[in-house]
Amino acid sequence: MKYILLIFSLFTFLLGTLVDAQTPLTTTTWSGYVDASPHGNFTNIPTATGVTFTQWRRYNNSTYQSATDGYNSQNLSGNPLSYIASYIKTDANTSLHITQLSFVARKSSTGPPYFRAYLHFPATGVISLIGTGYLNNTNSQTVTFPTNFCIPANDSVELRLVMANATHAAGTFRIINGTTISGTTNPACNVQSVLIQPPAAICIGEDAVINLTSAPGTSIVYNVNGENILGLLTLDTVVTNSTGNTSITINNILADTTVKIISAFTDPCCAINIMQELILSPQAIDTPFFNPLGPYCSGAPIPALPTTSNNGITGTWSPALSNTATTTYTFTSAPGQCAIDTQTMTIQIDPAPAGTETVSICYGQSYTFNGITYTTSNHSARDTFPAAAGCDSIVTLNLTVSAAPQADLINLDGCDQVSYDNQVYTQSTILYDTLYSVQHCDSIYREIRINIHNTARELMIDTAGCDEVWLNGIRYTEATVVRDTVQNTFGCDSLYRQFNVSVNRFNMQYTLNPEDPYELERFSIKISNEFDGRFEILGWEPAQLFTIPTLDQQYLSLKENQDISVFGRSREGCNDSLIIPVRLRAYTKEAAIPNAFTPNGDGLNDVFLPKLKLERAYSVAIFQVYNRYGQMIHNTANMNSGWDGTSNGKPLEKGLYFYNISITFLDGSVKNLKGEITLIR
Repeated sequence: MKYILLIFSLFTFLLGTLVDAQTPLTTTTWSGYVDASPHGNFTNIPTATGVTFTQWRRYNNSTYQSATDGYNSQNLSGNPLSYIASYIKTDANTSLHITQLSFVARKSSTGPPYFRAYLHFPATGVISLIGTGYLNNTNSQTVTFPTNFCIPANDSVELRLVMANATHAAGTFRIINGTTISGTTNPACNVQSVLIQPPAAICIGEDAVINLTSAPGTSIVYNVNGENILGLLTLDTVVTNSTGNTSITINNILADTTVKIISAFTDPCCAINIMQELILSPQAIDTPFFNPLGPYCSGAPIPALPTTSNNGITGTWSPALSNTATTTYTFTSAPGQCAIDTQTMTIQIDPAPAGTETVSICYGQSYTFNGITYTTSNHSARDTFPAAAGCDSIVTLNLTVSAAPQADLINLDGCDQVSYDNQVYTQSTILYDTLYSVQHCDSIYREIRINIHNTARELMIDTAGCDEVWLNGIRYTEATVVRDTVQNTFGCDSLYRQFNVSVNRFNMQYTLNPEDPYELERFSIKISNEFDGRFEILGWEPAQLFTIPTLDQQYLSLKENQDISVFGRSREGCNDSLIIPVRLRAYTKEAAIPNAFTPNGDGLNDVFLPKLKLERAYSVAIFQVYNRYGQMIHNTANMNSGWDGTSNGKPLEKGLYFYNISITFLDGSVKNLKGEITLIR
């Protein structure tokens, strides 16, 4: 935006030259009205040093002509009389305050029926009507006009008497003895200068506020684009306040606009005609544009988004950068620029290719993955493998450690001897054997106890199951200890057995967050064990919804209701499954806007904010409030706090304000709300 400020001239320096060129002045003192012969001198006009009054002259065909017989239309040969005129000029040290003009005029029977009196200021082109005087046919008539006009020091004014219907040679009109002018002279006084502060920038179609600074109480007149009515320059006036400040507002600037500040004065008779010209050039509204970024691999660093567009528009981005999900970012232009408010850029995040490393080892063995040694089953450890092109691969470990070998105890009892495997044992002894699984892992450790009973002994046996244990034909659902007595063939107590029964429980539960998701809203499903034991997830259904089927917490966004199935297994080998009914709430974008609010602290309607049926799942990009002058007084992206009718912590006056609100919904659509809000106190 550019502003051209031209100070055309100080008319106090040039005005004398302009007047002298039209009407030569031969004296420097005010000596009265001098009438052409034979009508004599007007001797009853007060005189004063520093003021000069010229002879009456009539005007025709752009030429001033001295009257030879009154001031009439004789000998004009069809050229009607326009007006008769005289100049009043002040010197550099005197100003004149005219309070009354009294004309003694006479016309012939065919002369003009009335005349109008004007003061014409040549420097500014301003013509001010003093009044209209009506005349009878032949008698002299005195017409008096009270005035309040001032001629500043070193200035001049043309006093015009405009004739009505003076269109033929016979009619005459005269100014005769008795014509007077009343007023006071004043010494030249100090005229206050005007400091002009144009706005920093103007966008096309906006209002421009020009701040002016001068002495307190200074009147400043101005004209916009040379506006005139019937050829007369139209002026508006502003007055500085007690601190010497005021402003001019030019509405809806669509093209170069010229503002002329014509004069400034503190006292009506201390005026000086100072012409300053300001050209306001509106700037077109630009759209910020940027070089596209991405795509990036998930987890890779992303450079900061530029805060200045390729075409020089500054602003900020939201939300914060994410290197894990494809995100659309919004650029908000900084205030004071001719640019659209927002622009968006989507940065694509490509997921890393996923794979699984499946390994099975025997109980007691170890396996090293990504520098870490594992001795128990693991289905979640990850390692990243760099790729020559594209995104690095992420491999998930699927390590299964076989169950610990089971003990198989065989007791052979006898009082004196026991035969086993074609061998006779007369002494108690223990034999061992190992059975292997198809994976060549130790599966069963068999122990054959040959007991030659001289005295009975005790045996501890641990047994476990999922939710229940059957022992000796009895079903156990809780952990317990079972004892029995074994007698040998001789009927002797040879063994007291104790069974330590362990009942393992595995009951999966789920938690939705939020519990009542909207359509398309991102939510999580968390799986836990009611009995706090460790477990693993075996899979989810429908499988296409889950990228990693072994996680115990999944994130989804659904368009319709869905039954989710999940399958799990505890560390003890117990299995469980769940069916999770996900029921979605309808997602509505309806918003209600109040038209008034009362920030009086009574707890009712104290803030202004839109009412949405949504509790969440939307974001606010813009929440702005403007006053009637177009000044932004409230700006936030936290719509929930509302506007409390203040600006910078200070309460604002009641009245009409304007809001601009932009809400972004889950599907990326934006609702812009603009309108009026009435603040009531």
